[in-house]
Amino acid sequence: MKKRYSSFIISLVVLLVVSCQQDDLNDNIGYLRIEIGTNAYVDTRIAADYNPKQIALQILNSKGEVVESTDDWETLSGKQIRLTAGTYTVKASSNGFDGSESGFDIPYYAGSQQITVQTGKEVTANVTCTLANVKVTVNYDQSFKEAFLSATATVKSDQQRVNELSFRMGEELKSAYFPVADLTAIISVINHAGKSFSQDTRITGVKARKHYILNFKVAETGDIGGVSVSVDGTEYVYTFTFNVSTETGTKLGVEPANAWSNFAYIKGSIDSQEAGTELDANNKKFEYKLVSDENWTSIAAQPNGENSFTATLPNLKPATQYNYRMVYNGENDETFSSDISSFTTESQETIPNLSFDDWCTVKNGGLFGNDITYYAASNYDNLFWDSGNEGANTMSAENPTRPEETDVKAGKAAKLTSKSVVSQFAAGSLFTGKFGSASISPLGAKLDFGRPFTGRPTQLKGYYKYNPGNIDYINTDRVSAVKKGDRDLCSIYILLADWDSPFAVSTGDDIFVNINDPSVIAYGELSAEKTSPQSMDEYEEFTIDIKYRDITRKPTYILIVCSSSKYGDYFTGSTSSVLLLDEFQLIYSEPILE
Repeated sequence: MKKRYSSFIISLVVLLVVSCQQDDLNDNIGYLRIEIGTNAYVDTRIAADYNPKQIALQILNSKGEVVESTDDWETLSGKQIRLTAGTYTVKASSNGFDGSESGFDIPYYAGSQQITVQTGKEVTANVTCTLANVKVTVNYDQSFKEAFLSATATVKSDQQRVNELSFRMGEELKSAYFPVADLTAIISVINHAGKSFSQDTRITGVKARKHYILNFKVAETGDIGGVSVSVDGTEYVYTFTFNVSTETGTKLGVEPANAWSNFAYIKGSIDSQEAGTELDANNKKFEYKLVSDENWTSIAAQPNGENSFTATLPNLKPATQYNYRMVYNGENDETFSSDISSFTTESQETIPNLSFDDWCTVKNGGLFGNDITYYAASNYDNLFWDSGNEGANTMSAENPTRPEETDVKAGKAAKLTSKSVVSQFAAGSLFTGKFGSASISPLGAKLDFGRPFTGRPTQLKGYYKYNPGNIDYINTDRVSAVKKGDRDLCSIYILLADWDSPFAVSTGDDIFVNINDPSVIAYGELSAEKTSPQSMDEYEEFTIDIKYRDITRKPTYILIVCSSSKYGDYFTGSTSSVLLLDEFQLIYSEPILE
């Protein structure tokens, strides 16, 4: 009988204690207290000898430097740590293991939390450690055991230098753990006639916390059955049923294509191969064509592990359906072909008003009842872009973001100007999303970041002209990267994410988009050397590479953010900074991997 163990969620409670010492207040020092608690309400299977106390802890400053660390969290429990006011990241993970290896009964837990230490104030943050690698379990059906003399399932990771693991029928089958990467399951069998053969299956879209259960059963064909999914709140359990034929034969197969707008990644495999059969690598190809065409175009099949092959189909048309297959044309009329599969390429989706030619105004009801607010749209009902204008106009007759009609590349441009608004700093901004509301206490704004978008562009291009001033407003409690008198910096970045809804930003509560969040599929930003030029008399073209962290997932939202002062959200910047933007465009090509 299998034992059941309770897993854990490790909460690291970070408490900034108010110092009573005036010296520390003057030196901008706060206290960090680490208190450790555990919560054992999640039910899952882990190794009996797993020690939840062996969790390592690191505290890193905004530069990524480790200011405090321990191999055992308990060494910091209840102790005070003096820290300079600023932003820190608390990281916790299984001690002595980074999750980069494969093995049996080695779950890897990790988590992190960003905190802001403020002088003389109290702050609490919680870090939750969750399963950060991938769990795999293999089961052999009784009919399968009776049908074959022997069988071994081998699971391989796409990540380099990770050992494959084998699950032999008749032996004790333990759960295995792999780093996060796509997997290949290879079943090798010997039937009662003494003949051996194998078939491969790819497992894609692999993420942390997923539990893949591989069930092997006997069927009349070698086809792979369906996939059922259930969620228990902790592990995302995917059950694969592999129907393995008892008859030998050579069969080719293809996987669903990863089709982009003008190219497609395809994969094929030798699903089964009769013992003694040799297939010349030079004769393995993929073929593809428009669904409406008669003639096929061939492309070489590149080896991608044992019995697995890939190719990239180039020069495709957007929003167009294609057929594809894997073929083998050997000597002596020895020919094999997979079934024909199809895919439709993505459209090259764009977003409204990338030229910034369209602007409208709306009368606002702020303190100056007849004042107007500028929006980068043809009319207010069709907003894709928004800015901080609405917040600035609640307290002043100011529009930090306005149309520019003279100093342009073409048509109109967007002019972002950092200003002082009722003794507070306000940066010119432009973002895809919707402004929510401004508040005095805490000082800040609520924003909905992102607009629905499903395309996969690979670059953001455009023109900009930036003339930064010297920083004359600074919030030392929230910003440590710059100081008063430094030259200001602008910011332009783009990200694609698979959010379920727009990201709710609250600048007053320090709730911002975390670009390292797993939901972020791709990200790119204006290079550092372009964010703070001495001066710019003319527009310059920029190109931002949108680097993908996962080329199998598709986004649901696009976020583009531009600001005349990079730290404007923290009320820091120069009231002399002006950023002009014009003629943006999204480029679609083969992606760059981060």
